[in-house]
Amino acid sequence: MAKKIIISETQLKKIVNKINEDDNWWENEGPDKWDSLEKDLRFVVDKIIDKHKSNWGDDQYAVIGAIEQIFEGMFAKVGR
Repeated sequence: MAKKIIISETQLKKIVNKINEDDNWWENEGPDKWDSLEKDLRFVVDKIIDKHKSNWGDDQYAVIGAIEQIFEGMFAKVGR
C-alpha cells in the first residue's frame, strides 16, 4: 500500500516551479520579462484576493471582477 505524503501549497508551488525551470532549459538564456512580471502580479493578486474575498461572499471571481473595474477606472482609455 502506498503512503500518502502531505505537502503545503507553498511546497507544491516550489516543486512545480523547479520542474518548470528544469523543463525550460533550452529557452531564452535570461529570465523572460513577461513571465517574471506575470509571476509577481499573480503573487500580489492572490494575496489581495485572499484578503478581500470574505467581503465578497468568499467568491474570488467577484474580487477579480472588482479589481478589473478598479483598473478600468485607474487606466481609463483616452483618444489619440
